[in-house]
Amino acid sequence: MFFFFFNFNDEKKLGFKKLSKSDLGLGTSHQTHIGLYEDVFTFLGNSDVVRTAMLIYDKYCEILDCSFDRIQNPNGSFRSPKIKVGQDPENSVVTKIREFAAQSPNSDWYLLWSGLESEELTFWLVKGDSADFKTVSRILPEANKVYSEVDGCYSKALDAFTKKVNEVSTGVQKEIETASQIGDLRNRYKKSDVEKAERLFKEIGQKGEHLVAEYLSKQKAGGVITSFDWMNQSRESGLPFDFIINGNSFVDVKSTSFDFEQYVYFSNQEVEFASKQKDNYSVYRVFGMRDSEAYMKVCKQGFPYLSSIEEYIKQFSNDMTIKDAMLQTLKLGILPKVCFSNISNTPINLL
Repeated sequence: MFFFFFNFNDEKKLGFKKLSKSDLGLGTSHQTHIGLYEDVFTFLGNSDVVRTAMLIYDKYCEILDCSFDRIQNPNGSFRSPKIKVGQDPENSVVTKIREFAAQSPNSDWYLLWSGLESEELTFWLVKGDSADFKTVSRILPEANKVYSEVDGCYSKALDAFTKKVNEVSTGVQKEIETASQIGDLRNRYKKSDVEKAERLFKEIGQKGEHLVAEYLSKQKAGGVITSFDWMNQSRESGLPFDFIINGNSFVDVKSTSFDFEQYVYFSNQEVEFASKQKDNYSVYRVFGMRDSEAYMKVCKQGFPYLSSIEEYIKQFSNDMTIKDAMLQTLKLGILPKVCFSNISNTPINLL
């Protein structure tokens, strides 16, 4: 199940620039922008394009405000693409780049940029004496240039950029997964990324159930349990649980490709069911799913917490009824260690 969530788009262009003192806000000028090169971000409009962008630096990754435009020539054509401080100066790509540079003003600083599949502008800030620069400089022979498919080094450079983005963006990817599950479609996240995360979450959920079914089959063969029923084996049942063990123990499988502490998602129907089961309900938390890895912890005794959540949901539903509105469904993200008071210590390797 390992994959790169972020990939670059079909423009197939990569800008690489040694940043000037003015770009970095370290000179005597009051320049409010960082100049880029032509032929990259050609999918953008020409003026006052306000959008977000991803900035990565060392182990840092964040989606920030970014304002992009070009200068219009007298003949109507455009030149000199650049990114500006933008509408939110404290949380913009330009501001953050300059904050990092100010920590080491005598160093050389470089910027790589390209566009993701979602058309998210993506910038990689590289310090001249860093391990990242050693990686980049081994691949790209010179700065202050736009690289494309005609350059023999382009493919390796793009691979390095793709690997770097996906390595440092785990926190952003987790946020996007959360957004996909709770219906958060704020402008901070690209709609296509949220939709992609939703599709992947469903695939991972199905894979997690298959792995748990294999695990329970081994448990049954070893005499640890006497029986189990997989409710979704042939088709999605719509039930608020996935397995019944020994005829009376309900199990809901909650899977993620991220770490154990990633949010577990419950619908209000699942909360209502779990809050009535007391000791007969548990969550099998499958996490860290990769090509050759998948782990599980058994989470029990969620009754006290989920019961309190159910009371809040009931009260909210009653309040909505008073307002002539109807609560149909909710999606709640809950941290496992907050919800469950009995969590197995040693992860079970499912592969």
